[in-house]
Amino acid sequence: MKISRFNKDCGNSVDMNIIDGYLFDFPTNVVELQKEAADSFFTDAVTAPEEFKKRILLSTTIGDEEKERYFLVGDIAASQQLANNHINRLHNKITSHIPYVTFLAAIAYYNALHAKDQKDTSIEIDYFSTMLPIWLLKKESTFGEAQKAMANRFVGDHTFHIHTPGFERELKVSVEESSCLKEGEIARFALKKDLTLQDREDANEYVECETVMVDIGGGSIDVVILPEGLKAANSRESFQSIEGIPYLAHIDKLRKEKFPELFTDLRAFDQFILDNYSKQKFELKNENTGESIDLTVQIKSSLKEYVEILLAKLNDVAPPPANKLRKYVYCGGVAPTLEVAIMNSMGEKIGEERTEKYHKVPEDSRHLNLFGLEIRSIGYLQKKQAGKKAVKS
Repeated sequence: MKISRFNKDCGNSVDMNIIDGYLFDFPTNVVELQKEAADSFFTDAVTAPEEFKKRILLSTTIGDEEKERYFLVGDIAASQQLANNHINRLHNKITSHIPYVTFLAAIAYYNALHAKDQKDTSIEIDYFSTMLPIWLLKKESTFGEAQKAMANRFVGDHTFHIHTPGFERELKVSVEESSCLKEGEIARFALKKDLTLQDREDANEYVECETVMVDIGGGSIDVVILPEGLKAANSRESFQSIEGIPYLAHIDKLRKEKFPELFTDLRAFDQFILDNYSKQKFELKNENTGESIDLTVQIKSSLKEYVEILLAKLNDVAPPPANKLRKYVYCGGVAPTLEVAIMNSMGEKIGEERTEKYHKVPEDSRHLNLFGLEIRSIGYLQKKQAGKKAVKS
């Protein structure tokens, strides 16, 4: 099987992927099992790729380790006791097994869904790219060191086994080229171009002003100050991170304090908010009894409280300058959930007209980083192909 490009956003809450233009995601749940538990975990076989996606069990060796390790990934892992262990701390994606295991899981699902011949267990990937958050980039003496270390995790050959009944097989993967970009900054490509590499009409509004990309993830918040025209950030000081207020930890605290009997785990509560934020009415319905409980007041109040803290910290790291225009673009997996609270809070502070003009939550804000990777990779591969043709001629 041949894959031209594979772009990946290793989120703390949701792991998002685009493989040759096909977009899909997993809950970022990875739970390790002992071999004995893995061997007896499933009692029935799976027949459809979409069901397989929810019940992925794979094994592999990681890095220089010799021992094979077994992992549940995604929906099937969400109910396990240790599924959300990573949310209350910033985990190092360069060394954590989670991004690597979800990388393999994404390939396994895509192969199950799109392979023309199920006996074809060899997968060649021309180009892979992913990202690192700013806090992790700033831990190294140079950003390039961290980016190279992350990219090197995925380049080269990989072998892993799928143990989900009905989809058992060994897959061999070869990645020819791997790249790692900066979270937040990469999203600028998605503000400039669409997925066909055509200029976006609304990109003109960023030509004469600085743009602050505020990338709100489940675990960290990246802040990148871009020069006029959405150009690349030009100094280390242009990259900031807001730490100490992980969104997932905030809503988990709300769940434990207010709704422990309604939501037994964070994943279910997070999904409930995701399913209902667009309506701004958070009503939990019991399909068995027909009764419903309205949680709107508590949840909206908690989201407003979180946004107030976020905006105060944002004002500390990237305050609006007195002598130049600066627009704020909110993106990342949590941005759509917080959009109403952000716009309402800023409206109270600076008025609705200024808020609408200088604070933006794009329609595709949740995928803006991933789309940035996709747009960059398409352009890069087109240039690479053109270069090869030029050499031949």
